[in-house]
Amino acid sequence: MRRAAVLGKGALAAHACETIAALTDTVLDTVIPNAVEPDWDVRLSDYVTERWPTTRILRSGDWQDLEPGRCDLVFSVLYDKIIGPELIDATEHIINCHPGRLPDYRGVRPVNWALRNREHLHGITIHVIDSGIDSGPVLAEAAFSIWPDVDEVKDVWRRAMQHGRLLISDTLPRLERIVPRPQEASAAVTHYSRDNAELGERSDWTRAESADGTSVRSA
Repeated sequence: MRRAAVLGKGALAAHACETIAALTDTVLDTVIPNAVEPDWDVRLSDYVTERWPTTRILRSGDWQDLEPGRCDLVFSVLYDKIIGPELIDATEHIINCHPGRLPDYRGVRPVNWALRNREHLHGITIHVIDSGIDSGPVLAEAAFSIWPDVDEVKDVWRRAMQHGRLLISDTLPRLERIVPRPQEASAAVTHYSRDNAELGERSDWTRAESADGTSVRSA
C-alpha cells in the first residue's frame, strides 16, 4: 500500500484527495493546505478533517514538514510554494496540477496572462515536478476555448477547474502507465509576481475590479 500526500488549496485539491482515496492501492496519508486558505473556495483543511479524520494535516503550509520518503506520491494542486530537491529526489511520483498550458504559461497567474495576451485557447496541465518552475515533463493536459472579449478571469478560472477535475480523475489511476512528455524548452515563457503590474485590467477577477483598485485575489 503506497502513501500519498496532497498539497494545495480549494475544491480542486479536495477532488484530488477524493480521487487518491478511491484508488485501491493508495492511502491518503498527509494533506498540506496552503498556509492562507482562500475564503472564496473550499477550505481544504476543513474538508479533509470531516472526510478523512485519520489523515494527517500539516497546517503550517510548508512542504518541508513532510518527511522525505514518507510518501510515494506527492501531488501539488494550486500549491503556493516551490518544492525543493530534498522532497523531489526522495519521492517516486511528485507531480503538479498547473492551471495553464505548458510551456507557454509557466509561473504565476496563467489565466490572467492568457486573457491579457488575448489567447483563444487555454488549458490545465499535470506535470512532473523538477527543479525548475513548471518545467517538468507533461503527464496530461486539457485545452479549452476562451473568449477574451467576453470572458473575465473568474470565468476562465472556473472553466479550468472544471476541466481540471476530469483531468485528475483520468490521470491518477493511470499514473504508473503514463510516459511523461518533455516540454519544448525553447518555447517556454515564465511569468513572475514581479510582472503582475503588466497585467493591467486583467490583474483581478474582473476588469471592473481591476479598474476599481480593489484587493487582488490570487489564483
